[in-house]
Amino acid sequence: MPVAASAIYFLNLRGDVLINRLYRDDVGGSMVDAFRMHIMQSKELGTCPVRQIGGCSFLYMRISNVYIVIVVSSNANVACAFKFVVEAVTLFKSYFGGAFDEDAIRNNFVLIYELLDEIMDFGYPQNLSPEILKLYITQEGVRSSFSSKHVDKPVPNATLQVTGAVGWRREGLVYKKNEVVFASVFLKTSMIFYLP
Repeated sequence: MPVAASAIYFLNLRGDVLINRLYRDDVGGSMVDAFRMHIMQSKELGTCPVRQIGGCSFLYMRISNVYIVIVVSSNANVACAFKFVVEAVTLFKSYFGGAFDEDAIRNNFVLIYELLDEIMDFGYPQNLSPEILKLYITQEGVRSSFSSKHVDKPVPNATLQVTGAVGWRREGLVYKKNEVVFASVFLKTSMIFYLP
């Protein structure tokens, strides 16, 4: 079963919300207050990255000086949730020039909201490939001054990777007769359709 996240929050070390996105109506906007009070203020951040409070599960990970918190109201695949967080951070780093911290989030919040809309749909993870998403979301992130990474080149056959289609016919392949042969093993018949 996929994550089916109800909400995702990006918090700084003080517990201030940098960015949040609610995907479902089954949790309220005050869930982040429960995370702050029961987990951050009680100094139990290092004990277990999965906590259940009031019927909701909080799956959280600290990266640099940012906590990424996924709120789930039902039973979910925790490994899938953490894999989503790791892949999302890799995606954000590719847009921000290798930096992912509180300053990068504050400088690129519009881009992050756009990316969150693409990588998660109604709480279910979608395509997180930076090469594919850079073809559709062309907005440049504000890069940090110390980043020296080069920009990745776009993938030439992005449509095939997004749809999962198999390119079984080479380009430029032409036959003298364009025909499709349909053979039915059960009916022991075959038909030929001529294509224009």
